[in-house]
Amino acid sequence: MFDEISDVFSSKIRLGIIAALLPGGKSFTVLKKLLQASDGNLGKQLEMLEVNRFVRTEREQRGRRTSTTYFLTDFGREQFRIYVELLERLLKEEG
Repeated sequence: MFDEISDVFSSKIRLGIIAALLPGGKSFTVLKKLLQASDGNLGKQLEMLEVNRFVRTEREQRGRRTSTTYFLTDFGREQFRIYVELLERLLKEEG
């Protein structure tokens, strides 16, 4: 049963990113404030999620600045659903 769990869910910050992106896209700045993470740590975790296809980015030029928004992919959403269902099964077995 535990082999069904992706390593992505082994990190508190990655789990927080996924939860924050469930309702919709967020900017790096918003994610940083929500998760109270450092730039380096958040950037590294977002990169890991993107490499594993859980998160996608959209970049938009706004004047002289580039705005990056992060979104949960359909794959990421499905993997999170599977993870939550596994946790629910474990809780039911415990009771």
